[in-house]
Amino acid sequence: MEHLRSEFPNARAKWQQPEKLHLTLKFLGDIDDTQIAKLMEAVEETSKKIRPFQLQMSGTGGVFPSTRNAWVLWLGLADETGSLRKLSEILESECQKRGFASEKREFKAHLTIARFRQNPDEFLVKDFLRSGAPPSPPFEVSEIVIYESELQPRGSVYKIVSKHELK
Repeated sequence: MEHLRSEFPNARAKWQQPEKLHLTLKFLGDIDDTQIAKLMEAVEETSKKIRPFQLQMSGTGGVFPSTRNAWVLWLGLADETGSLRKLSEILESECQKRGFASEKREFKAHLTIARFRQNPDEFLVKDFLRSGAPPSPPFEVSEIVIYESELQPRGSVYKIVSKHELK
């Protein structure tokens, strides 16, 4: 993020705070206490089926929804072993068993690093994407965390609901 931030100091973007960086495996929206209990069961069962693994920031990124209408800037993750994709598939299956709707979109591993305050110039977005960021050193993925997100005027506040270590 710092690399891109220094490369594009005039971008009107709200850069994500490092402590808020997270990888979303499944977004559920508003759910009740009964569903939270079922989600915790699904995540616990998933955590038993996969060992800790390594990921790396790939240095490449993208925007949502498109370069012409970019609101979110993200960086990709290199999943050399396929463990992240497997984790996502297992979690999706365990959630479906407990009555959660299946995800319509294909899983795309990414970290949201900035949200544009106004739709940026398409050329700036293309420069962002060409510039990329240096790949990170590998890091270990050793747990799944369920977060509750509360939208407030200053942005989202994340509260940990539960943590589940990969076995």
